Amino acid sequence: MNNNYCCIPLLFAVLLSLFAGCQSEQKQDDGLISLNEIKDLKTRQYAVEGQVLYENNCANCHQKNGTGLGKLIPPLVKADFMLEDTGRTIHLMKHGIAGEITVNGIVYNQPMPGNARLTNLELAEIATYIYSVFGGEEQRIEVDQVRSHLND
Repeated sequence: MNNNYCCIPLLFAVLLSLFAGCQSEQKQDDGLISLNEIKDLKTRQYAVEGQVLYENNCANCHQKNGTGLGKLIPPLVKADFMLEDTGRTIHLMKHGIAGEITVNGIVYNQPMPGNARLTNLELAEIATYIYSVFGGEEQRIEVDQVRSHLND
């Protein structure tokens, strides 16, 4: 009878690996990357810190997974508005934006308040996170880039 119980951990490990394999295939299909897939250590560090900041400052509206809120709040996942202009994105994170914008062919007209209390480093970390994970391509945004975009 004890022999039957020794197979349970092995069965659990096999099922867990199958489940993990299905999950990683799903992430590849949507074109996004996970934090674990970021190869450059400094970029990953920025993105990890950026994820925490994003979840505390941005996810309430843009959602934890970056999909936005229907036609009220635009998505960040593969968002052409975000991907077209890093400087504009950084500027609106700090200072907000009002008026109509078009994201992936959909018009949004909900003002977004800025977050003036975020430091340049925090903005760089959030930007690194959203561009790497939601943009689907590993990209580190440096503090000097943030400073330059905010001084334009």
